[in-house]
Amino acid sequence: MSSYLVYICQAVKNRAGLERYWQEAPAVYPQNIDVLVAYGPSEVLDADLDERVEGVVIAEFPPFEQTVEWFHGDAYVQARKGRTNGNEYLGVVVESGVAPISKRSAGTPAYVVFVCREIVDQKELNTYRQRVNGTLVGHPAQVLIDHGRFLILEGQGPVEGVTVFPSRDAARSWYDSMAYREVRQHRKMGAKYLVALAEGGVPPVEQRMPHTRAAGSAAPPARR
Repeated sequence: MSSYLVYICQAVKNRAGLERYWQEAPAVYPQNIDVLVAYGPSEVLDADLDERVEGVVIAEFPPFEQTVEWFHGDAYVQARKGRTNGNEYLGVVVESGVAPISKRSAGTPAYVVFVCREIVDQKELNTYRQRVNGTLVGHPAQVLIDHGRFLILEGQGPVEGVTVFPSRDAARSWYDSMAYREVRQHRKMGAKYLVALAEGGVPPVEQRMPHTRAAGSAAPPARR
C-alpha cells in the first residue's frame, strides 16, 4: 500500500535555500516515486484561520513506515536543510488504500487539498463527511486520500482528504456547485479548514512559485 506526502508551503523567507533544495534533493528521493503536484499554480479556496498557501506538493511514495524512515534518515535531513531554513511548511504523510491516481487518470488533473485544523462540532463534521461524496455525482472526480492514517512531519494539523479532478474547471465547478455549497455549511460549522486548489505537474525550478521570489509576498485572499 502506497502513501502520499502532502506539503503546503505557507511562507517563503529564503528563496535561495528553497531553490537549492529543489535542485539537490531529488538525488536522495526514494526510487520510483510519482510527483503529482510540485509548486505549480495554486489558490486558496477557503481558510478559516486566514492561512497562506504559497505552493503545494503531492507525491506518491513507498508504504507509510518506509516513507517515515526515509524522511528522518540522515540523507534527507541534510538535503532539506535549505528548504526548512526560514521557510514555513505543513507536511503530512498519509496512507491511502486506493490505486495510485496516476495509473488511472488521463491528462494533468487539479487537486483540492483539505486540511482540518480544528474540530469544533463533531456531529456537524460527521454530517459533512457522510454527505460530501454524494456531491461528486456528475463530476469527473476520484478521491485520492480520505481519512487515512497520517503522521505530521512538519507544522501542525492533520490532512483529512485530497479530492482529485481531471481539470481545474472541473474542480471549481464541483466546489461552486449548489450540492457542495449546501453540504459544506456542515464543514464550516463542524471544523476549521484550510482548502487549496493546486494544478498538477512538475514545472522547472525557475517557474515554481514565481510570486515568492520577493520575500514576504502577499497571499491570495481566501475565498469564502
